Amino acid sequence: AEGTPDVHLAAAIAAVRDFDVAALEAALARASVSLGRNALIDLVLVPLLRTVGDLWRGGKLRVAHEHVATAVARTFAGNLTSAISALPETAPCLIVTTPSGQVHEFGALFVAATAVSEGWRGIYLGPGLPAEEIALVARHKMARAVALSIVYPADDPRLAEELKKLRGLLPEKLSILAGGAAAPAYGKAIGSIKGRLVPDLPSLRVILESLRGPGTAP
Repeated sequence: AEGTPDVHLAAAIAAVRDFDVAALEAALARASVSLGRNALIDLVLVPLLRTVGDLWRGGKLRVAHEHVATAVARTFAGNLTSAISALPETAPCLIVTTPSGQVHEFGALFVAATAVSEGWRGIYLGPGLPAEEIALVARHKMARAVALSIVYPADDPRLAEELKKLRGLLPEKLSILAGGAAAPAYGKAIGSIKGRLVPDLPSLRVILESLRGPGTAP
C-alpha cells in the first residue's frame, strides 16, 4: 500500500542504487510527511543504512552507494535534531556522543533526533569523544543523562576504562545510557558503572519518559 514504511524504504533503496541523491531526499521527505518523525527514524532511516551496509558488505553495492545513503541520512538526522531550537530552556538535557575509539556516528545522530522529538534538548557532540570532554559538557549543560552509541568495534580494551572514568566525572544522579550494535559486548562494563543498556529507539523513548521527572512536561 502507498505510504507504508516498506514502500518508502524500497523507494529510498532504489534511489541509492541509482546514485540519485534528489530521489533519495524526495523519498525520505515523503516518508517524513506520511509516517512522522519517529517512524521515519525507526522504520526507514535505520533500516535503510542497515540494508545498504549489508548489501555493500555482500558485494551487491559499491562504496559509492553507501556514501550516497550516509550523506543524505546525515543531513536528514541533522535537520530533525535542529528542532531543538523550538524547545524551552526548561526542557531536560541529554548529551549524545560516541565514546573515544567508537567512530560510527549514526546511532548517536538518531538518538539525538529521537530525544528532540520527545521534548528533550538532545545535544549531539559528534563521535569519538574522551570521557573528560563528555563530562565537561554534561556538567556545563546540567544534563539529566548522557547517551553513548557503541556500534564498532565490539572489542576495544580501552572502552571499559573510558566508561569508568566518565562515571567518576559525572554527578551520581546523572544517568548513563548505552546502546548500539556493539553495546551488549560491553554489558559487564556498562553494568559496573550502573549504566542502562538501551536495546533500541522505542526503548529509549520509554527510558527518557521515565527520566523526565515531575514538572518538566514537554
